[in-house]
Amino acid sequence: MSARWSRLLRGVVLLAVLSLLFLGGWLLVQRKHRALAEAPRQGMAPTPVHVVDVRRGHLAESLTYLAACEPIQKSDMAARITASVLEVACDEGSIVKKNQVLVRLDDREIREGIAEVRADEERTDADLSGNEAIRASLVKSVAYWKREAARHRALANDGDIPSSEAEATEEKASDYGGRLQAAKEKSHSLTHQLQALAARKKKLEIQLSYCSIRSPYDGWIVRRLVDPGDLASPGKILLQIEDRSSLRLAFAVPQQDVARMRQGLDVKFRVGDQERKTRLTRLYPSLGVDRTVRVECVLAKADAQGLVSGSFVPVTVVLRESEGVVLVPQIAVMDSPAGKKGVFVVRGDKLALVAVTLLGREGQMVAVDGLDPGSRIVVSTFLGWARLASGMTVEPIR
Repeated sequence: MSARWSRLLRGVVLLAVLSLLFLGGWLLVQRKHRALAEAPRQGMAPTPVHVVDVRRGHLAESLTYLAACEPIQKSDMAARITASVLEVACDEGSIVKKNQVLVRLDDREIREGIAEVRADEERTDADLSGNEAIRASLVKSVAYWKREAARHRALANDGDIPSSEAEATEEKASDYGGRLQAAKEKSHSLTHQLQALAARKKKLEIQLSYCSIRSPYDGWIVRRLVDPGDLASPGKILLQIEDRSSLRLAFAVPQQDVARMRQGLDVKFRVGDQERKTRLTRLYPSLGVDRTVRVECVLAKADAQGLVSGSFVPVTVVLRESEGVVLVPQIAVMDSPAGKKGVFVVRGDKLALVAVTLLGREGQMVAVDGLDPGSRIVVSTFLGWARLASGMTVEPIR
């Protein structure tokens, strides 16, 4: 009997606990309902938005690129002939002058060849002089024997001398004529030999000049790749030299921007805390394999101060400048339902979506058409742009 009452008592206690838990949950739900009922309904309170006033100003439409600072000239010095290196008269970092000898090559074989040619020229010239003297003498002899042959023939015709004597004189005149022709041909051949020797000597002298590799301009030696005893050959770079009398900024323009580029455009860049300006000097005529066009800006000496060859510099190409245009922050411009660009304008405490036309951009500002100066436009909102709509009540915050 006691066990039965004990089980009954436990059941009553459990039921009481469950009832209390249910009652507590119901009271919590009711309190939450009251709180929600007392809360203001959505849309009743103004939506806070940050606004700015539209103004007129100056706009420079531009594009920004990363340019490399380069020397105005850069040359890879190589030999034009194959020869041993005798001397290297400079080192990396050396300042050199135009026409200064930088590398000397072994020229002994070439000098020996020139000496041989000169000796051949002297012998040939002597042979030509002697042959010309003989030719001059033969010219006189031929003239004499021709006169004698004509005289003897006339005498033979008159019967004063035998015909055989006239024929002998004619043969002698013919013999001297043959000697004269041979002398003329020999002089012609010797003249051609002298011309060939002169051409060979000139070629050797040019090769001799190649043995002294000279600087093409005033500059700096930035790299030395040769030492005495090395073998120089065509195409093998010995030295690299730069002309730093002036610098240039070079950068690549993507294909889609090329049509907007032209020579003479202003290009801005910074060196430290100084802003400097130059002009677009050269636009290459064709695209590279990466579908870009190389653009160069040659810097004046003052504008190049503080720049180091090989460094990278951000540059801004000014495409167009406009005065007195309506400027708004780019963040305020969005796509309107009609597919155009638009901005939210605050009129009183109401929003209005106004369509605008973009005229250009500079940094974070854009020039637009369709807004009046002094209009208040929304630049940010607490609830997100998707929650804004024309006619909504807002609380402007500056």
